[in-house]
Amino acid sequence: MNNKKTTIFLVIFLAILIALMFLRACGVGPWNYKNDKNKKENVVEPPVQEVFVVEKDTDTLKTPAEEVIVDSGTAVLVEEPPKEEPKPEIIEKPKPKPKPQPVPSKPKPAAKPKPAIPKTDLPKPAVQKPKREAVTTPVFTNKSGFKPFYVYTDVGTKDNHYSPYGMMGDIRALTVEQSSYENPHSGKTCIKVTYDPKGSSGWSGMYWTEPANNWGDKGFGFNLTGAERISFWARGEEGGEIISNFIMGGIQGKTTEDSDSRAIGPIELSSEWRQYFIYIEEADLTNIIGGFCFTITKTNNMMGATFYLDDIVYE
Repeated sequence: MNNKKTTIFLVIFLAILIALMFLRACGVGPWNYKNDKNKKENVVEPPVQEVFVVEKDTDTLKTPAEEVIVDSGTAVLVEEPPKEEPKPEIIEKPKPKPKPQPVPSKPKPAAKPKPAIPKTDLPKPAVQKPKREAVTTPVFTNKSGFKPFYVYTDVGTKDNHYSPYGMMGDIRALTVEQSSYENPHSGKTCIKVTYDPKGSSGWSGMYWTEPANNWGDKGFGFNLTGAERISFWARGEEGGEIISNFIMGGIQGKTTEDSDSRAIGPIELSSEWRQYFIYIEEADLTNIIGGFCFTITKTNNMMGATFYLDDIVYE
């Protein structure tokens, strides 16, 4: 604003200055008063003479002033009426431009309220699963001092006793592998049994005998007096496999037979290793030909079954 006012003031001042200079050039103004006075003093007035003005028709006048001739031969010039002094131009101050009014901003739409999450959709807090601790089997102590007597601990070891050759029932439906490396319970290997019901018998089984394939016609077995139980581990391939019996003893042959027998079953297996026991503390163990046996039926396993055995031991 101050700059605009200063500019307007300078414009007006310059206009007045120009007007004054113009008037001075035309000889109008107080600064010519002394000159005019001096001129009047120095001019000698001529003798008064009669002047006759010849009137002319105003319509024929072409110029504002003409010479009039009098008798004395002196020409008198009738001056034009004085011209009007030009008025100084008045410069109007430029009106200040109106400031642009701020455009009101559109109000922002209110945020839509988020729908309440039903309790059923709330994320469940993460549940930390407890760390699985290693299960340690308590060491069994035999009262009579009987030392562990293994039927199977690992393939090819000298600690194994009895031989798995006493096939029974539908022998074509049964496959027994003594050196399976599929997740043994301990050591490097375990026993894998595959049952695929094919024949008309509807069942299969196998004995571990002493000597191999002894059905009571090849001599005596082992004297295991003092043993209190048979311990073994078993698991199914998928879980749910049903084993009809796990047996000790029971062979009756032409020349000899087992002195006693014990059995457990039926047992439904889990997919995890579990330990099972056959208690024989009160059994006659003087002659045990059939050291260990299992039987399985088609009725309980219509689609067949695969299961594993490991660490079979008399304690």
